[in-house]
Amino acid sequence: MLFSTISLFHFLLSSLLLTSICDASPMHKLAHLRRRHSHGPRSIHNATTERRDGGAAYGEGAYVINNMAYPNNANIHDGPGVAVDSYTYYSGGPESFPDMKRWISFEAMFQANIPLMKQSCGWNNWGPNNSDRQITWIKRYIQQAAKASNVDHRAILAVIMQESAGCLRCPTTNNGVRNPGIMQSHNGAEFNPAAPVTTIRQMVIDGTMGTAYGVGLVQLLNQYGNYYKAFRAYNSGSIAASGDLSNGNGATPCYVSDIANRLLGWTLAPSACRA
Repeated sequence: MLFSTISLFHFLLSSLLLTSICDASPMHKLAHLRRRHSHGPRSIHNATTERRDGGAAYGEGAYVINNMAYPNNANIHDGPGVAVDSYTYYSGGPESFPDMKRWISFEAMFQANIPLMKQSCGWNNWGPNNSDRQITWIKRYIQQAAKASNVDHRAILAVIMQESAGCLRCPTTNNGVRNPGIMQSHNGAEFNPAAPVTTIRQMVIDGTMGTAYGVGLVQLLNQYGNYYKAFRAYNSGSIAASGDLSNGNGATPCYVSDIANRLLGWTLAPSACRA
């Protein structure tokens, strides 16, 4: 009976046709574990498949050069050590979003998301769930990419959870530009179970440092000088003239609010975003 109940639950969850991360649903507590959002046509994703030149300006070797460079990536206990699973809706300009001093520590955030990373592939019918070893590799390569790029490791983890719920087998999307992998990068690498270590590392590099075809978090932080603006542009490719980060410009309105909450410890609590 227990097996039948669990199977029925997974069937019902997989049958929900959720098209937005903020859609209201009777089962909304789990809704954000499915990759429902889409990237805008101008996204990092800048609607081009042409290769860029510029050496370390894109891809491995690229790093943040302004005051957004995070010097504390070696410290995994770099914030509050308790993740509070709740959701507060944020909108407006970056000044309306939580100060970085409120972000929980990388370790607290990673530990809070391990249960999701262990189940999100199966919940979404994307294939086998991540193994414990694979989750360890995700953590390792977030840390490596963060130290090399000067991007806050917590920001990288938040984008991973927002883009793929941490599922290595998250499907590639294509809205004019191919967005693969756990960070849905710009025409970058996707997971290959025959080469798990190499592809996990590359997926994190692609989303963090960009690819030969488009930007990652590094380039957006250098351009905008603000994490929340960078998150908005990562999803939609630009920021509305009004400066309102809840304006998705054709992509996901709730994207920046969701990431802000992830950085404070949100995992399973119902979302308050109905944009």
